[in-house]
This record gives sequence, C-alpha cells and structure tokens, in this order.
Amino acid sequence: GISSIVIPGSGEPNLDSMEHFTNPYMDSKQRREAEVRSLLEKLSPDMIALDPDSVGGIEESNLIQRQQRLRHVAEEANAKKAADLEAAKEKKEKKRMRGRSKIAKKLRRKKKNIVDENTMKLKELRDEEKEERMRSKELVGTDGAGEDAPAALQRFF
Repeated sequence: GISSIVIPGSGEPNLDSMEHFTNPYMDSKQRREAEVRSLLEKLSPDMIALDPDSVGGIEESNLIQRQQRLRHVAEEANAKKAADLEAAKEKKEKKRMRGRSKIAKKLRRKKKNIVDENTMKLKELRDEEKEERMRSKELVGTDGAGEDAPAALQRFF
C-alpha cells in the first residue's frame, strides 16, 4: 500500500532566513528591501556611476527664480484647496440613523442654515428681550446684597 520517499534535509527544523530571502516572517518593508537589493545585485557596477562634478554641488539660482518657484507652489496649493472645497460642497449627505434621513428632516436641516428676513427679525427680537432682561436685572440688583455670592445663589438675592 503506502510508499514514501526520504529527501535529505527536508525535515530540517532550523530555517535559514537569509537563504534566497525566503524568510516567511518578512514584513512588507523587509520584502521590499530584499527585492531592491536583488535587483541592484543584477546590475553591473559599470552601469551604476555618478557624475563627480554634480555630486556635492550647490544649485545656484537667483532670487527671481526662487520667488517664481515659491509663487507657483503657492498657486498650486490654493488651486488644490479650492478644488477640495468644491468637492466638499458637492459631497453626498451621509446616511444617518433610522428616521433621521427622511425627506422632511433633510429639508429642515437644509432650511436651518438659510438666513432670510424672518430669521433676522427673530434674532433682533431675541436680542431686544435679552437686553430688557439685563436692564431689569440691573434695576432690581442695585442694592448689591448678593454680588459676592456664588453664581448659583445670586438669583435668590
């Protein structure tokens, strides 16, 4: 019935992790490093050469070129920011909890941010009422009996 083959070295418990980069515990960074190293080993040293004149040199650019480059970078950043704002405006409204995404609720949320004559009148009335309350408190609280009391107890004076 059963036949088996004995292969020398197949049952070796100690895995050589540096042999052909077959480390099973490699993370993605180590794998990338190993791939780059193996590709560099394929290149001949004659192909890898740097110009000794350019290495260690300093780029000489005048002030005008630097300012133009900075202006160009700033314009690109502003254009990207404007595009992001446009995308944010056109973004779909996110799904909310059950009952919150019904049409009437959506319309009410949109209408809440609109400023028109009625909302301005209501704000003015609210401000006037607040001022009247402040005036009445000033008139009543002129005796100064509870000014040194904590805020929670001042209403009793």
